[in-house]
Amino acid sequence: MMHSRSFMRHAWAPLLMAMALPVAARAQERELGTWNGRVDKETQITIRGNSVSSNTISGEQLRGRFRLASPLPSEDGTVRVAVTAGRGDVSVVQQPSAQNGYTAIIRMFDRGSGADRYRVTAYFTPAYGERGERGHRGMNGRGREMGNRVGMGRNSDVGAGARTAATLRWTGDVDADAEIRWRADGVTQRNIGGSPLRAARSSQRGSGVIRGGSVTVTSRAGRGNVTVVQQPTATNDWTAVIRVHDPQPGYGHYDFDAIWQ
Repeated sequence: MMHSRSFMRHAWAPLLMAMALPVAARAQERELGTWNGRVDKETQITIRGNSVSSNTISGEQLRGRFRLASPLPSEDGTVRVAVTAGRGDVSVVQQPSAQNGYTAIIRMFDRGSGADRYRVTAYFTPAYGERGERGHRGMNGRGREMGNRVGMGRNSDVGAGARTAATLRWTGDVDADAEIRWRADGVTQRNIGGSPLRAARSSQRGSGVIRGGSVTVTSRAGRGNVTVVQQPTATNDWTAVIRVHDPQPGYGHYDFDAIWQ
């Protein structure tokens, strides 16, 4: 009987350890807060520290309220969202990093007719635990900040073919909104609302960065806004997403450079 009990303890031990690991991982996650409001087409929520703002990208401008539970820390990590009300798509289009001042952006896109009420709760999980943080700082005695500057952070794949900076030039006529998706294997674009894109062209110079780095934009011409709404990460298959928002009726001509480095 004693031998049987000892065997059972050893047999169950690996299973109990495996069951405990997800609980320990979830214990690091913290709630950032909950947003309540109505969305007509597209709204973005920007979180940085204890500052939260919402911006209507397209559709009717409606009010919403964010109840802050805890500030977004100034450290690498992952923001996720849980949707308890809302018929459309809700996603995190920008994860916090040193390159963007540890700013997270959440996108709510409502595809239905008219507005719908949304309730979205955001959570944050740090990229490094206490032990991992100390180990990372030991690298060349400079810490995680050095890794971010040279593209060696968690969104990179060191030694897997990362190359030097690339520049994408995009020109075209936009009515309402356009989305440009840039990956190492090419560029695609589409209109979001309004009339189809007109005379859209793109050209790339330099070697495209396959993994790691960040994308910034510099406008040459355009009456609206050109912003990077999604940085390339492993979770989006290293895709940069650029949004052109033209606020005036009819077509507006846009010409901009996007730099991936």
